[in-house]
Amino acid sequence: MSLGKLAALAVVVSSLIAEAQSFHTTVDPLPNENQAGKCSYDLTIPEAVKEVHAVFVLYDRGQDIMRFYGDPDVGELADKHDLALMMAHQCPAKRAPGGPEEMDMDPSHGIGRAMFTALDQFAHESNHPELSSAKVILLGFSGTGALFAHFVGFSPERVVAAILANPGHYDPVGMDNVELPPAGIRVPEMIMVGGADKISGTERPYQYFRRYREQGAPWAFVVQNQTPHCCVINAKSLIVHWLDEIIKLREPSATKPLRDIDQHGGWLGYVGNCSTKVIDGWGDATWNACGAVIKSEGKEPPRQSLPAGWFPNKQVANEWLEFVKQPYHPVTSLP
Repeated sequence: MSLGKLAALAVVVSSLIAEAQSFHTTVDPLPNENQAGKCSYDLTIPEAVKEVHAVFVLYDRGQDIMRFYGDPDVGELADKHDLALMMAHQCPAKRAPGGPEEMDMDPSHGIGRAMFTALDQFAHESNHPELSSAKVILLGFSGTGALFAHFVGFSPERVVAAILANPGHYDPVGMDNVELPPAGIRVPEMIMVGGADKISGTERPYQYFRRYREQGAPWAFVVQNQTPHCCVINAKSLIVHWLDEIIKLREPSATKPLRDIDQHGGWLGYVGNCSTKVIDGWGDATWNACGAVIKSEGKEPPRQSLPAGWFPNKQVANEWLEFVKQPYHPVTSLP
């Protein structure tokens, strides 16, 4: 990250997370790993958090993600559920598809071990030993969305939930190559796509969603109509409210296993899809949601609609419905 971005991040954090403990650390790659150098991490523990129950991990991939790190609503969520916030910075690989400045998005090649090592180092530095075994909530955009999809399979017992925004990456670590074990399928995910995303598109993320949703995954699929490859902060309210309910159901703790979600009594979403003239990086047409409905579990699904996920209650389902029915969503921060 450039010095300018670091300065901007520092201003955001200092202005929006008052009286918090902040820490910085770096992690060296092991000889058999694919990072080109040290990986860098920042951690914030809000003043109200006396014992960390989980860490909300965001991977720096543009201004929208940085805005989440210091957002007051995210800070309120952290206070409520005893979360620490960690910003992981870009960590280029020795060898990676996409060029020398790109990351290796396979967590088993070193980036996964580095992230957990950073938490262990923060545990010692912050006098919060529970960080060494704390569960994590993941939010990644674009390539780091694909990284966190793979990360769920890499360490499912540590992941409370994952938000994958515009997820996609170069083969062989794209969305079509994510292989999840049964424990990974039980991890709640929110997959977000832009209806005008000519890079990651809508089709590969949707097929990833549908593949595992049909196996019972408690996942949600969110379409940002007419939106290019960019934006996460415009879905902040939906993300925060969805996470609030998911955290209650999962009950993260540094010492206890995560609870699986009982989907009985939840609500289901469905969308109609309308193709656009935008073509993604793999030659597929993108699509917008040109209709959406919600149904309580057990109700007959509407005809000629696509399943779009499970929601923990009607309130979250209604917020999803309102969001995906908007004809377009504001373009906030381009990557």
